[in-house]
Parts: sequence; C-alpha cells; structure tokens
Amino acid sequence: MQNAGRANYLYALLFLCVFTAGESYAGFERRYAGARSLATSGALCVFGEDPWSFYYNPAHAAKIRELSIFYVPSVLGIAEVKATGVSYRDNLLGIDFGGAAQTFGFELYRENVFTLNLSKPLYHFLFIGANVNIDHLYIKNYGTDLTASIDAGAKMFLSRNFSIAFSMTNLNSASMTLSNDRLPQTFTGGVAFESEALNVAVEYFKELGFPSAIRIAAEYSPARFVTLRAGSASGTNSFNAGLGVRFLSFELEYGAAFHQVLGVTHSFGLSLKFWNQEKTEFEKVEDYRRALRGE
Repeated sequence: MQNAGRANYLYALLFLCVFTAGESYAGFERRYAGARSLATSGALCVFGEDPWSFYYNPAHAAKIRELSIFYVPSVLGIAEVKATGVSYRDNLLGIDFGGAAQTFGFELYRENVFTLNLSKPLYHFLFIGANVNIDHLYIKNYGTDLTASIDAGAKMFLSRNFSIAFSMTNLNSASMTLSNDRLPQTFTGGVAFESEALNVAVEYFKELGFPSAIRIAAEYSPARFVTLRAGSASGTNSFNAGLGVRFLSFELEYGAAFHQVLGVTHSFGLSLKFWNQEKTEFEKVEDYRRALRGE
C-alpha cells in the first residue's frame, strides 16, 4: 500500500511537471477558476458577470454582491491533484471590487494565488479593470517562492446585445524571485452576443511563447432558474460542458472537461447572492448601464 501511494505521488508530480512545462514558463497558467469557466472552456473574457469573472477579464459591467466557492476533486483523473477556491465580489461608491483565493496541486507541489480586483465604468458602454495577484509556490523539500503580477482588461458595448473585450495578464513580466522563471503572459480578445436566454462568445487567446488558440462558448437558459453551458478551445483535444441551477439566493454549478486521452475533469461550484437574486445576469447588466446613463 505504501509503495502504491508513493507511485501515485510520483505519477502526480510527473504530471505536474509535464503539464506546467507544456502550458507556461513557471506554472500559474490560467486554469479554470469556477465551475462556469470549466464548462465554457475559459471563454469568459467578454460575457460573464459572477464572482470569478474578473479572473478572465478584470473589467465588469454589472453591480452584484456575491460569494462563490468551487472544488475540483481531481485533475484529468489524478486523484492527488486538486483545485479549490473562494471569491467575493461587491460594488461600493461606483467601484466594483472583488477578491479571491485559489489553490492547486497536492502534497509535494502547490500553487496558491490571491487576487484583488478593481473595476470602474468610464461611460455606460465602456468598462475598465485591473487585478493584483500574489502568486505563491510551494515544492516539498525545496521551499517556497513568491511574486506579484498585474492584469488589466476592458469591455465595450457596441449595442444592447453585442460587445467586445480584451484582457492581458502579467503586465509587469513578474518572475519567481528564486528561480527567475517568468509567469505566463497572455492576451485574450473576443466578441459576444448576450441576451436573457442566450450568450455566445468567440475569443482569441495567445500566451507568449506558445501557439494561439480560438475559444468558443455558449450558454442557453430554457428557464430563468437553469442555464446550460458548452465550450471548446482549439488545440486542447477536449470538449467542455456544464450547467447552473438557481434556487432563491443560491446557485449550484457543475462543469466538466472531456479530454480524448486524459479523461474527465469535474468542477463543482456554489454561489450565494446577497441582492437582486430574482434577476438574470443580463437584467443586472441592463440595470447597471441604465443607471450610468441616468435613466
């Protein structure tokens, strides 16, 4: 049993080495934060107004007060590798702010990310925002490392239903202080159609030093209390899907990534809404933009 446990740890560590080397320079690539992002293949730069949306675009266009948690019990079928996080978003004096804490890894290797977000409307159709991330790395028997990175983003409405957006990560070219390995630097830009029943987005994603990718996502709400989600990204050999179910002040979410070779990754989420519980996400965006116009 002891040997089997050691073998599992070695397998998990080998997976992390291959996974992070293939995705970024020093780990901390933009993994799926929240069950919704896993269900949509991370295509949330343009649409999406929830406590995790600032992780994909720091700019917001809705006034919400919400707490959310997510849990990934195993990554690509490896039970030792887990991810979890908690996030809160609010609005005060016209400034949207949020904070989040996430952890990824297992006993021998762990990444922790703490994020502070601020977003502000410039006009009723233009929103900007920024994140400050504290990135903490722990490797057993090697010690810890720490750095800070900055993200920025913007969203602009072309009409009631169409919008464009972009976001950039690690603008300050942050590196781990001990290893001097640079954290990923990425650019995402896209266009989306948003309505009460349907959201569709197409995004371009580029990480410095790696091939670019196209992400496509869609959300459909056949009723006000349920949303079906799906997404995919080029070059990933996977298809993603999930759903969200709302009841009173709560929303239960599920997302899954189906990889052709490495199996299925599941993500579970729970959100608690503190106001406007009865309104859809699209209605919250509409209300916020009307208030900015003085209507």
